Amino acid sequence: MYILAYLTLKKNIALFGSYVVLFVVAEQFFEINIGMSSVIGAMLALYTHRMILLDENYGAADLFKRHGPNGQKPPMFSFFLVSGIGALVFILLFGLVFYVLFYLLLGVNLDNKEQLTGAMFLSLIPAAGVYGIVLSLVGTVFPAVAIGADRSLKTAFQRGKRRFWKTFGRLVIGPFAFTLLGMVGLIAVTGYLQGAGYNISSAIVDILLAVLTYCINSGSILLAVTALSMAYQEAEKA
Repeated sequence: MYILAYLTLKKNIALFGSYVVLFVVAEQFFEINIGMSSVIGAMLALYTHRMILLDENYGAADLFKRHGPNGQKPPMFSFFLVSGIGALVFILLFGLVFYVLFYLLLGVNLDNKEQLTGAMFLSLIPAAGVYGIVLSLVGTVFPAVAIGADRSLKTAFQRGKRRFWKTFGRLVIGPFAFTLLGMVGLIAVTGYLQGAGYNISSAIVDILLAVLTYCINSGSILLAVTALSMAYQEAEKA
């Protein structure tokens, strides 16, 4: 999986680079909202599925083009819709984990900012695990939509149940592990810079941290897409 992800990145480094640069520059002048980041992240995921499954290559300017390299129009609306549903499922899982585990069982004080922040951060781990199960079962709907194939949940489930453990393992050692290690690394770098006396709010440090953040983000998207695209390919060949 990592080899395929690396080869995909290598052939399309300009597009992934433009994604990082766009957000880093935008963050210096505007307040980036979750809607903007979600839409552009979904576009990157859509194109990455097509890179792997259709062997398409994209350049820096292709992030905002309405047509792919072969002149075909990628199914953006359909993919945005499916991605939005996927995001909503994760938000619901996250809210359920936080409410049951930390609010009902452990009695987190919502008025205590430190407790609330810590509980929300820790809620991400079990929520991501459950979401990984969902993706392993029906996640091939994403690559199917991206290339205009059969997008029904029934078909996706048929693919997913045959490859469940392999797909789940790839998601764990791929995007989940990469994101977790990336967040730990980012916190460590921030702590080091603060300990060394650097002003975290200064422009240079802020840009450095933003670059690291969006590299982690784009890497997580790449690995997640690679895992689901491989599951789709393997299920279709079986």
